[in-house]
Amino acid sequence: MLLGGDDVVEAAHDLSAAVRAIDWQATGQTSGTLEEWRELHRGAFRAINNFHEAARTDLGVLGSVTGEKHPERALLLPASRREGNQSSG
Repeated sequence: MLLGGDDVVEAAHDLSAAVRAIDWQATGQTSGTLEEWRELHRGAFRAINNFHEAARTDLGVLGSVTGEKHPERALLLPASRREGNQSSG
């Protein structure tokens, strides 16, 4: 917040909110389905990319980290947490 402009600060706040939502579900403070969990992560990845874009623009860095050459990422799950492969123990 000391060095970034308004767009960077707002992107950082959005990123923080996205990560907090993941933390709340991970620690059981909120509940949700696996698909909702995945959507929280997709939102966090978008927020990270938005923050990076805002910071790069603020710093005058040319280029982009979004678009066809940098596709949206999805949540990676260990085999034990993938749909249809959840253990009972």
